[in-house]
Amino acid sequence: MRRPVYLLASGGTGGHLFPALSLGEELKSQGRKVYLVTDNRANSLNQTNCFEEVFVRPIKRRAPLIGKIRLYFSLFCQTIYCYWLYRRLRPTIVIGFGGYPSVPPLLAAQLSGIPTVIHEQNAVLGRANRLLAKRAFRIATSFPVTKGVLTKNTTFTGNPVRRDILALKDHPYSPPSPTDPFHILIIGGSQGAKIFSEIVPQTLIHLPLDLQRRLVVHQQARPEYLEKTKSIYRQSLLDVEIQPFFKNMNELYSNAHLVIARSGASTVAELAITGCPAILVPYAASIEGDQWHNAQFFSQHGAAWVFREQEFTPESLSKMLVDLMNNPQSLLVASRAMRQYAQENASKNLANTVAQVIGDLVTV
Repeated sequence: MRRPVYLLASGGTGGHLFPALSLGEELKSQGRKVYLVTDNRANSLNQTNCFEEVFVRPIKRRAPLIGKIRLYFSLFCQTIYCYWLYRRLRPTIVIGFGGYPSVPPLLAAQLSGIPTVIHEQNAVLGRANRLLAKRAFRIATSFPVTKGVLTKNTTFTGNPVRRDILALKDHPYSPPSPTDPFHILIIGGSQGAKIFSEIVPQTLIHLPLDLQRRLVVHQQARPEYLEKTKSIYRQSLLDVEIQPFFKNMNELYSNAHLVIARSGASTVAELAITGCPAILVPYAASIEGDQWHNAQFFSQHGAAWVFREQEFTPESLSKMLVDLMNNPQSLLVASRAMRQYAQENASKNLANTVAQVIGDLVTV
């Protein structure tokens, strides 16, 4: 018998791509052929070596009206391309992870009679996945309850995270004493976050000096904000490292006492695995409000503190940091709550879910 061929389709940002990479690694470890269709944003992540081949298909998305016309035309052309591609690869199943680049591969599969599975990373069903959900054989979710999922053909698998982060699942969280160094990790998703480059440095350099002396800061900043962010910190004696992208995230998570971050799906999944308490600032321009729903889930369970963007000011952040640094027990409580929602078997759950759809005997 011909061994099943799995084709994964994902947008090129970390939130969509990291779960696809995790599934690809699981399936490849079982000797399965796995291909990936994504867009050129994935090139910067440089972590796609678990696939037989990666097909990079850029989707042109610009606003306003002319941008929509170009988008629809681009989606049409990519769907035709996927028809041709499937004649060569003959995939047994196509799995989509959201983002506009996942629409043509899944649409071509559904119109060709190839089974499809959708994985939704967020606490609300995204627009691309919503377009394809009715014809999908299965919807795998990352949260126990996902807004917008109406079908009963749903499986809660959790959201897969990178293996180096998963290795921290048993790493204990140790809150600092009032005199210990206090490690803060600031991350803004795979693309960084302008608001953190503006608000966080201004906050930290004006904290009381006794608290500043304790701080060890690692901050992600987009390349265009890098020099400006560094110039603000130069006004202080803070111990700071600023990078556009950190390659040692597992080490930074293991040392962090507090994380300040967006609330994208991959970020909150990694926070849960590592047990890092967090201040979350959802991306306000998110079309579906997905980051707000993600953040609210963890806030309501005592695992994180949430600020809307308009509420995230040097004054409000300073008040929060002073309170947390002087009350480390509250960090320990949040860490324990965060870890309650870690889905350490998410990759295995998802691999078994997609394999069951086509009767493949994968057990991982």
